[in-house]
Amino acid sequence: MTERLYYTDAYLRAFTARVVGVEPRGEWGDRPGVVLDRTAFYPTSGGQPHDTGSLAGRPVVDVIDAGESIVHVLDAAAPQLPIGAGTEVEGIVDWDRRFDHMQQHTGQHVLSAVFARVLEAETVSVHLGGSSTLDLALSQLGPEDARRVEDAANQIVFDNRPVTVRFVSASEADHLGLRRPPRRSGTIRVVEVADCDRSACGGTHVRSTAEIGPLVLRRWERTKGQIRVEFLAGWRALEDYRWKHALISEWSGRLTVGDRELGPALDRLANEARERERALAEARSRLLAYEAAERLAAAPATSTPKILRIAASRRDPNEMRQLLREMTGREACVVLAGDEATGRLYFARSPGDGPSMAAVIDQACRTTGGRGGGSPEFAQGAVAPGGAVAQVLALAEEAVRGA
Repeated sequence: MTERLYYTDAYLRAFTARVVGVEPRGEWGDRPGVVLDRTAFYPTSGGQPHDTGSLAGRPVVDVIDAGESIVHVLDAAAPQLPIGAGTEVEGIVDWDRRFDHMQQHTGQHVLSAVFARVLEAETVSVHLGGSSTLDLALSQLGPEDARRVEDAANQIVFDNRPVTVRFVSASEADHLGLRRPPRRSGTIRVVEVADCDRSACGGTHVRSTAEIGPLVLRRWERTKGQIRVEFLAGWRALEDYRWKHALISEWSGRLTVGDRELGPALDRLANEARERERALAEARSRLLAYEAAERLAAAPATSTPKILRIAASRRDPNEMRQLLREMTGREACVVLAGDEATGRLYFARSPGDGPSMAAVIDQACRTTGGRGGGSPEFAQGAVAPGGAVAQVLALAEEAVRGA
């Protein structure tokens, strides 16, 4: 049985303990797992990630709750050290990671309590990994309600309210009005945020709400009939502010506008870009119409419909498809286009009776190891770049003329 030192002192960073046992491998993989008589390392549990740090100088990469005991998984790549049953070892918790989790976890308690009080939204599940989220029994969440929750939660932070831990019996817990009731019997650990929240919880928490730091609702979305809210607490919120502020400052400077004018300025840029793109598309369509007319006019009327071969050197596929549609829509013709640089092929004919372009391109491509397909009026294919393209075009023209 492992004594859980973090239950009574979440701020304990270093400790000594005696090794109870060592497993060279287990469900955690081919890495040694060490069980101690007591530990300050928090195992993955209740949505909160495990601690990391070192044990006897070796990196601790995972901490597993095994019921009555806790398994400390060590980095298998570290040098072998003589750790055996009865050995006394020193453990050191990665404090930056631990305190980050304490901020997120206590912030979650505050937010869950505020969501329940302000919007009557109960917390269904919690995840406190690289992204901290709450799943709420809520059908929708608007910006104004989110701001109300955020303001109320941060007021509790600024109030610097104490966060306390106590141990009670199951019968005592029944009369405490816990927001989160216990999932176990026996002695219950209760975490209380003064005049805010009281829950059965085995996680690590800060001593006062001021240590949570700022609480920010970053984004939210509807999922499985609930609302999932991503939030940031403490140092994470500050880091998020820093990069966003740097981005806003940079682009405000580039556009020579104030920070609060950046949104409208970006809207204007986006509208101008869309207008330029629309004008460019219209100009491109007119050019393709002129090109289609010129190519059809220059083609000898030796057959009906006209048969045209086009060399498309690295032209955009969408542009080629639009050109072929323009040509086949103007007069009766068959257009066979190929790009020797890429091996792409485009076959099209005017609506009505005529050879199937899908059948023509498939048969012609097979001779050179390529492939193609499509509809009777339009087909695409591909062969190896180079001379195979001209070979396929010649075979395709021969097939169309003989149809």
